[in-house]
Amino acid sequence: MYRYAQSLVAFVAVGQTGAFVKAAKQLGVTPSVISHHIARLEDELGETLVHRTTRKLTLSENGRQLFEAAQRGLEGIEQAVKRIEAGSDHIAGALRIALPAFIPDPKLEARVMEFILRYPNVALKLEYTDHIKDIVEEAYDLAIRIGDLPASSLTRKKIGSVRHVLVATPDFLLRHGAVTTPADLERMPFVSMGRAGDVFTLSRGSEVQTITLEVSQLSVQSILAAKAGTLAGVGFGNLPTSLISDELGAGRLQRLLPEWSLPELAIQAVWSGTSRRQSLARRFIEFLSAPPTSGRTAG
Repeated sequence: MYRYAQSLVAFVAVGQTGAFVKAAKQLGVTPSVISHHIARLEDELGETLVHRTTRKLTLSENGRQLFEAAQRGLEGIEQAVKRIEAGSDHIAGALRIALPAFIPDPKLEARVMEFILRYPNVALKLEYTDHIKDIVEEAYDLAIRIGDLPASSLTRKKIGSVRHVLVATPDFLLRHGAVTTPADLERMPFVSMGRAGDVFTLSRGSEVQTITLEVSQLSVQSILAAKAGTLAGVGFGNLPTSLISDELGAGRLQRLLPEWSLPELAIQAVWSGTSRRQSLARRFIEFLSAPPTSGRTAG
């Protein structure tokens, strides 16, 4: 039966999702690959396993019996693998990881380096970019992303958070006037980071105000470029506190409306539950989520 293994995995995915397209997305392959495996199984067994119509897909009686048996078998294998992994200290393999061009929490990046030192048989390829990557299509094992994410079949876990503040240079404020209310921001030039950053919500206790910004001479796709533009005085900026702590301390930047707060942004790890490296990805994410421990040694 080993020669049917891949086809059985595809067949179980079809039975679980009820559609070739959904099964393909779950396994990270194309629908034609799923169709090939189902046809192969049916040819080998000489039985119709899946009834297809333009409206729905159903399993035949033989298909249902095979699905239940195969699903039990795969679940048993998965549980056995998880038990072995949980009891093993030997971690090895490679991960390709997409990260934001700027990691807003220095402690998070330090934990990544600590993981490499802790596990010398693991290799990490870190790709820093502000372009949002399609994890499955571009063959990433996982990604670190900031803020709200659209609904998807990907698995995600919050591993931290970050807050932004509104800031400007003293010279900018001399040229454009003081900011005393959220509404004052709408008349001032700002450094844009795209449409999502042009509308934001400020809160002060139970009071909430949504601000729409329209005056901008500079639009960027990099948080570091946004910082450079803010420091140059071409607009006020919406920046993470960890990136500008030195500038705030030295007075090169001043916080606007300090009594008002922007929403906290989640730092999330995102990965495919069907990746062949998902066990190593989970170990890595668990390590990032755990509190740091001094004096770690390689295992």
